[in-house]
Amino acid sequence: MSVPRNADSWQQVSSRQDFAAYLRLLAIDCEHACNGQDLNEPVAHRWTNRTISDFLWGWVRILGERIDGTDLLQEEAPGRPGWQGLAFQLEKARTSPPGFNCALADSGTQSHEVDTAIDLRWYAATLATDFARHERERQEANRRGEWVGDGGNWAQSTLHDWLDAWAAWTDANSPHHTRLEPVTWRSVALQLAAAQIYE
Repeated sequence: MSVPRNADSWQQVSSRQDFAAYLRLLAIDCEHACNGQDLNEPVAHRWTNRTISDFLWGWVRILGERIDGTDLLQEEAPGRPGWQGLAFQLEKARTSPPGFNCALADSGTQSHEVDTAIDLRWYAATLATDFARHERERQEANRRGEWVGDGGNWAQSTLHDWLDAWAAWTDANSPHHTRLEPVTWRSVALQLAAAQIYE
């Protein structure tokens, strides 16, 4: 059975700690979904994207839904992005069809270059492409019988582990965490960069 969740649980997020708790909820829910335990869930609660790459491409899609490249979510989600707005985006990214885009795939955008929602879109696409590349290399090394443990750009290989690592890093306290308040598009990119390597 999947973790009970309210259709609007993202609305309960108002702080960094709430957001970390929300990420943990998503991680548990995703793990159940990946194990085929979400079949009894209403369609609105099911996971369309069950890999890190697909989840990021789903996010890319919703960050650029409009033809002019503006973010529809900026108008729907409170705080723009804010903790609650960020939770809302992840809720949408969970079920949004992946939006692979060749033009964005190898943009090479770095976290420190993110200032706007459009920049975050480019950065999420960079991460999605990097993760897919990392997984191909890991699988090829595994086929050759090579050890595929430590190393590489990604500390996690599953979406639920990545969400859990993101939650753990966001909930921790260090000098880096002072840059998370107020939530900006760049601080979201910083969280993503940290979650990529956090163990």
